[in-house]
Amino acid sequence: MIKLEKVAITGYKGISTRTEIPAKDFNVIVGKNDSGKSTILKALDIFLNNKQYLAENLNNRTHQFSKIELFFSTHHTEIIIDENVTTTFEDEGLVDDNGLLHIAKKWDGTKTGKISPEYLITRKSFGELDFFSLTEAKLILLCRDNNLEAEPGLMTNPDTGAEHNNAEKRQRLKEIYEERNIAFEYIQEKLPTSGQNRLKKTEQEIKKCLPQYEYFLADSPLSESDSSIQKYFKEMAFSVIKDHVDTDTLEETVREQLQTVLIAISEKINSVVPDDEQVKARVDFDWSKLISTSFESDGDQGSVPLSARGDGFRRITMMSYFEYLAEERSGEHQNIIFAFEEPETFLHPSAQENLFEKLIDISGAGYQVFLTTHSPVLVSQTRRSDLHHVFKNNGNYGYNPEVRNHAEIADDLGVTIDNQFISMFDNARCLLLLEGVDDCTAFEHIANTYLANNAIDRTLEDMGVVSIPIGGCDSIKHWVSLDLLQTLNKPFFIYLDSDKEREEDESPNAQKLISHGFLEEHNFLVSRKRELENYIAPSALERLVPGCGVNFTDWCDVKYISKTHNRQVSLGGKKIANKHFVSLTFDELKSTYNPTENDDEFLKVYGKLSELVGEA
Repeated sequence: MIKLEKVAITGYKGISTRTEIPAKDFNVIVGKNDSGKSTILKALDIFLNNKQYLAENLNNRTHQFSKIELFFSTHHTEIIIDENVTTTFEDEGLVDDNGLLHIAKKWDGTKTGKISPEYLITRKSFGELDFFSLTEAKLILLCRDNNLEAEPGLMTNPDTGAEHNNAEKRQRLKEIYEERNIAFEYIQEKLPTSGQNRLKKTEQEIKKCLPQYEYFLADSPLSESDSSIQKYFKEMAFSVIKDHVDTDTLEETVREQLQTVLIAISEKINSVVPDDEQVKARVDFDWSKLISTSFESDGDQGSVPLSARGDGFRRITMMSYFEYLAEERSGEHQNIIFAFEEPETFLHPSAQENLFEKLIDISGAGYQVFLTTHSPVLVSQTRRSDLHHVFKNNGNYGYNPEVRNHAEIADDLGVTIDNQFISMFDNARCLLLLEGVDDCTAFEHIANTYLANNAIDRTLEDMGVVSIPIGGCDSIKHWVSLDLLQTLNKPFFIYLDSDKEREEDESPNAQKLISHGFLEEHNFLVSRKRELENYIAPSALERLVPGCGVNFTDWCDVKYISKTHNRQVSLGGKKIANKHFVSLTFDELKSTYNPTENDDEFLKVYGKLSELVGEA
């Protein structure tokens, strides 16, 4: 399966000079209005979905052409160009100097009417000795003209003695040329739109390999009638029909019933048309077109189709389809790039958070995701490494694929500490910076429970400690928060999930905090276990949810286990901590935070806060 690695755009819409955009697994494109965020998504749409190019797409400040280039890693994907012989893009020299399949489309924006693109591929060429497009006769002649017949294994397989086919001859020529250091260059060659030569067959193989591109516009209601959703279920249904229904017998029965009528109509047509325009009837079957799916819900007036519900409700419902794709781990996985233009449209902030989790899960399941957004909710939870920042600089398109100046994006979107926390600063003696709201709730519960069991003498509130959820270590909100807190000169301590998947791993959050000048155990700690959910002991979960039968280690992804739990009882899915943590007893908390009875993790954080309160 090939994967998109990079996009390059020239002379298209607001982009004048050639701009390269790396394609990450998860891509969040941010910027102010009219900065050109959606241009990247539209460029992919016009290329992969063959959307009509319009003359107004041309950025005429550059030249008369618009050009979009896509770069794919091919991972030795098998293709067949000729003779039913399996080969690869790499073996055929159909990759550029970086080993990527580099294809481009170029439109002449000065034309009127329907503007078709030139379709180009970058490939390795040996100039006058080039053999890629040669017919068999010319290929043999090239071998003879260059006295290559004597080369061991060129014309025949040295192991079997059988004559090499043309694909093998080309491969041997390529190997010999490279051994002899014969000069080559990378050329851009036009792929033909018709014919059956090797370049046309190459174009056909590329077309088979390209990912499906599903693009949802800002005003798209994400209806169940969307083509990607219908296509998914139709292909599934068609697969069932092929495997479980005798379609040959059924088709023959249908043909027999139709044949008399079709022949009669054909005879009437042929009686009035010339001999060279005679027709005959044909019956085609496409079983997938018989399938259509929809959703409906019960209302006061009976069943209500999803199309009649509000835009926000429809978006939430259809995001469940994408969530299903994210969870589907079988061979049904399809090569799809999902692109969403402002997916937060119509959604309440809490629904936006739910949406973001689904999008992350889609990416984690192996699909590439692109989205543009104005939402501080989405951006605040996005890792900096997943952000693309677009902006206008003196009227010109600006693009930054590596966000370092997070304050710049924060200013674009208005991402700041929530006002409710600002009002707390005046009375706060110390700030405890935690990952999320669930962590804040959990720490409050731990402190209250420890106090009730005489393990501490004051709650966090009694100490003047305010817990603030700042997002993950990579999120924009996290770093904006730190900047503001340091400006206000309030003492603070950071406690984040370790995110370790094995005990021997280094914590990525600890490494990032250290790289930004923080000192472990001085102004931050990371959890000993993977994340908050790992501090709910399996035995405690069995008490709270009898019969759940779940077991996990300190390094398991408990949220994923909870989400995919297939028993009759619900663990709470990804909200397992929100649902169960505040019900943990003192003994259950001690079993996970102080398993050795002499090194309580919560008390360690509590002690650091006590020191800071004393210094305040």
